[in-house]
Amino acid sequence: MQKILIIVNMVVVILGSALVYYSHFMLKPEPTDQAAEEQALKNSAADKARMELIPIKKLVVNLHSTGTRLRYLSLEINVLTFHADQSQLIRDSEHIFKDVVIQIASQMEPTELDELTGKITFESRVKKAVNTKLGAPVVKQLYFSSFVVQ
Repeated sequence: MQKILIIVNMVVVILGSALVYYSHFMLKPEPTDQAAEEQALKNSAADKARMELIPIKKLVVNLHSTGTRLRYLSLEINVLTFHADQSQLIRDSEHIFKDVVIQIASQMEPTELDELTGKITFESRVKKAVNTKLGAPVVKQLYFSSFVVQ
């Protein structure tokens, strides 16, 4: 009985060793084509370099205020698209941006927009709403060149 256990253990150890040897020395990953990888990176960088920021004209939005003091948000937005050929779509859809910004900003508190987390929330809501209204992922990033809450 003991000899059988020793033989079974030896077989398991030999098979395990063979499996480790095979996986480390016999299986070789396919070599990468350095020239193709380099060209793909250059093309990607060239596409990103061609991307232009599309400015949205200055917007002034009245904010919800509980007191007698009038509160408003004044901002200028620059839009980065996913693809360079979508820039004309953004220019033609500027009215959608204005509508979405007014709708979302009017639902937020001025104190919320003063904080960094509020600005990030505002940006993500605007991107999501604009992409939904356009029916495709067009807006990749929004950059605020002016963002004043008074």
